[in-house]
Amino acid sequence: MDYAIIKPIVEEKEIVIDKGSLKTKRKFSFLLEAGDEILENREFWANDEVEVVIDYKYTNDKRPKEKIKIYKIKEVLRC
Repeated sequence: MDYAIIKPIVEEKEIVIDKGSLKTKRKFSFLLEAGDEILENREFWANDEVEVVIDYKYTNDKRPKEKIKIYKIKEVLRC
């Protein structure tokens, strides 16, 4: 590994989900790839752990909803 900093190029979007339905997993930043959806938009050190969105639900029932911002990775720059 010849790099120390990971710079994701992202597209921001706001989603509405059922409260408490967001499922994430922790992933080392050097494993990030295009298409991953993350919760933070910043530069990472190669060994930082990042919360990656796996799944979420939105239903039309009366369950409480929440809006969150997620960032879809378009490209990953390694410096």
